[in-house]
Amino acid sequence: MKQRLRPLAHQAARAVCTFGARRFEAALGDVEGTQRAVLAAQLLRYAGSEQAGALGLRPGLRAEEFRDRVPEHAWSDVADMVRRQRAGQTRVLTHEPCARYQPTSGSSSRVKWVPYTPGFLSDLDAAVTPWVADLYQSVPGVRTGQHYWSLSWIPTDLRADTPDNINDDTQLLSWEKRAAAALMAPVPRWVAYAQSSEDSLFATLAWLLAADDLSLVSVWSPTFALNLFEGLSLHRDELATTLERGRWQRPGMPGAAPKALRAAHILRRSSGPADPALMKALWPRLSLVSAWDTSSSARWAERLQQLIPHARFQGKGLWATEGVVTIPYRGVHMLASRSHFYEFVDLDTERTHFAWELREGQEVRPLLTTGAGLLRYALRDRLRVGQRLGNTPSLVFVGRMDDTDMVGEKLSPDAAQRVLGMLESPGDCQPVSLIPLPNGLDESRERPCYVALCEGESNPNQDSLRAEALERGLREFFHYELARDLGQLAEARVVTTPNARALYEELGVLRGMVQGNIKVEPLSACIEGAAAAHLRHVARPVARGDQSWT
Repeated sequence: MKQRLRPLAHQAARAVCTFGARRFEAALGDVEGTQRAVLAAQLLRYAGSEQAGALGLRPGLRAEEFRDRVPEHAWSDVADMVRRQRAGQTRVLTHEPCARYQPTSGSSSRVKWVPYTPGFLSDLDAAVTPWVADLYQSVPGVRTGQHYWSLSWIPTDLRADTPDNINDDTQLLSWEKRAAAALMAPVPRWVAYAQSSEDSLFATLAWLLAADDLSLVSVWSPTFALNLFEGLSLHRDELATTLERGRWQRPGMPGAAPKALRAAHILRRSSGPADPALMKALWPRLSLVSAWDTSSSARWAERLQQLIPHARFQGKGLWATEGVVTIPYRGVHMLASRSHFYEFVDLDTERTHFAWELREGQEVRPLLTTGAGLLRYALRDRLRVGQRLGNTPSLVFVGRMDDTDMVGEKLSPDAAQRVLGMLESPGDCQPVSLIPLPNGLDESRERPCYVALCEGESNPNQDSLRAEALERGLREFFHYELARDLGQLAEARVVTTPNARALYEELGVLRGMVQGNIKVEPLSACIEGAAAAHLRHVARPVARGDQSWT
């Protein structure tokens, strides 16, 4: 039935998204008018709320008055209101009801729960529709076949606090787009609730193998996709047997298994790791792969492109759990001007600018005012203003300002300081910095990891215990735990040396810094190249048999 209805689903999705794209296209010529209208709509959503009363907000407030009246906000400024709203209080952030809260990592708390109100989902829909319409227009191959939108495994300890749609990207769409997406989806939603992340990845891969008409793969981190496709060699025999029999070969899987003799035959004939020939044989109609491709994700995105060269690759726009800033559109990352009200802080002058005031070449960080009730909410992303379509600017993601985000784990300096404090032992061990290595401490494994650099006498047994404590502490943060469970990060390590601070400075110099200007930070910038090679030479890794999804 799904296969017969799929062409109609594509037609409906394309028609609905094309309508949204026309509205987005019209808005490109009047970014100021569009943004002022968005702010007016958001102020109506806030009317009668506790937050609006406290700040003196009212419908009709001009953008300039709004900027003067509302201070810049961080999560700590709204955390208590969100907590009370989740507990059942109404009209706290907005006057709309909120039945969904999306988890993401906080700076000093394991999880922060971002409210997803009807108004906020409408904000996101206004960004999704032109993006998908542009895909249908520019990549003809995605007009047919099945589309995989990422389904991430949900840690068991969070399941009681989350609705069953929390992990599904398609659930951010309007109801008619969700209906169409369901007819195109190759992977059932239950895979997110498998007993383990390994089972979830295995089931996902099995269902994708059964979809020989797969035409689109959309994930967030390219390392997620790379790790998923590693399973083609790691579990070749089990996958082939499952697809031949239509039954799982492992106990406890909560849903049915697919049957796909063609894919099983291809797997039986293959050997060695997955390569472009195998990927094309399995998914000959795959036309587009979408994932992060900037900053620390660039290397992994390139590797994903090399694995699937027959498909076009598209980098994601800037999406945070708290809101969207840019979408891929007509070859650039355009400001999603119909979604939220945006302001931008110039990183050189600290002056705040509206979207219509931006100049090409400026480096800025964004402030979002959203339908969820986040007002002038600061994202710690460095952006460069690019070319314009109409008079609406495009924006290029340069990198995170403070946090590290190699595969989506989102660790902040506060988080690093907290876990380093767990390792401190006066007179024995003094933690210096938490160092992210995008290429890992053991290059043969080639997975990113974190290394705690500590000052003291090296002792393999003590370092092993400290590494266990470090890993426990880091796993308290939602996205780090998820990245570890999905095999995107290697296990954290500890390197203890009597000259740790001097080593930290040496690493800075190798990264091009002036030695006298190097300040020891709890969370280092990512270490690559010569600096990473030097750290590997000095390090005495704790060998603890890091786990892959086996």
